[in-house]
Amino acid sequence: MHPKEPKRLELAQLPTPVVELKHLAAELGLPRLLVKRDDLTGFETSGNKVRKLEYVIADAIAQGADTLVTCGGFQSNHCRATAALGARLGLRVRLVLRSADPNPANVGNLLLDRLFGADVSFHEPARYNQHRKELVEEIMAAERVAGRKPYYFGTGASIPLGCWGYIRCFEELTRQLGPATRVDLVCTVGSGGTMTGLILGKALFRCENWRVIGVPICDDIDFWRADLRKLERETVATYRLGLDESACPIELIDGFIGEGYAIPYPEEVETIRQIARLEGLVLDPTYTGKAMTGMLATVRAGGLRKDALPVFLHTGGAFGTLARSDLF
Repeated sequence: MHPKEPKRLELAQLPTPVVELKHLAAELGLPRLLVKRDDLTGFETSGNKVRKLEYVIADAIAQGADTLVTCGGFQSNHCRATAALGARLGLRVRLVLRSADPNPANVGNLLLDRLFGADVSFHEPARYNQHRKELVEEIMAAERVAGRKPYYFGTGASIPLGCWGYIRCFEELTRQLGPATRVDLVCTVGSGGTMTGLILGKALFRCENWRVIGVPICDDIDFWRADLRKLERETVATYRLGLDESACPIELIDGFIGEGYAIPYPEEVETIRQIARLEGLVLDPTYTGKAMTGMLATVRAGGLRKDALPVFLHTGGAFGTLARSDLF
């Protein structure tokens, strides 16, 4: 691993496998199509979030924290993974969840949050989006008044420390495929840390033959160009990585967000159904369904390199799919 890698806890089941999607490749007219199964990082912690949390929770423990405070949507994979790891490590977990419904259905990730013993609270979207900083400050203050030592990290643990999870994942993938292989790697962009880590991994391990291509699932392309660059710059500066921005290109596929975060659309739902029936692989309606829809459209339009191996990074989300049976 890179000499400047921070300390981490070994919490995920690694390495995750890389498998062939033979039926989908045949349907698309591709010689090969692979998927990196980061949905298999562990049952309770399934998905990409645990890779980031290995570093963030290590830092929390090093600082003497006894309570993890984080936030997300009421079906957040990140919050569920945090709740599971808190239970595993004997840490209290306080989840600040965005929900238009003050009492959302107790299914999917939310059911697991509660099963793992997390303290959850729901906040209507306008207040959550516009006054999150003040809301979190109030909760942190309340935890301290109660005699606890809280440690806060934001949505998806997409902070410079969390980016190391996908710097490490990139190196893992190069060991599985070979660093000299020409690869077009497609990933979801939802909070930014996964793609930023992959971009930095590509630069740090000098894999000039590789492309990292992101499919945003919320906000817009201009937002993500700025936000990903900001996180890349912060990570490079924090850890003195000495990388030039020219070594960290940001490539994004536009047009697959739909109406916004966690709002599915018919083409995406059909993609989820198609992949399940062709490959026995479960995508989710918030993240990977949109990302795969974008990848399939890009392949059909000739947007990937013909001499490169296409690889889809499956970042998880199956519990969220189980909470949306109405779509199927």
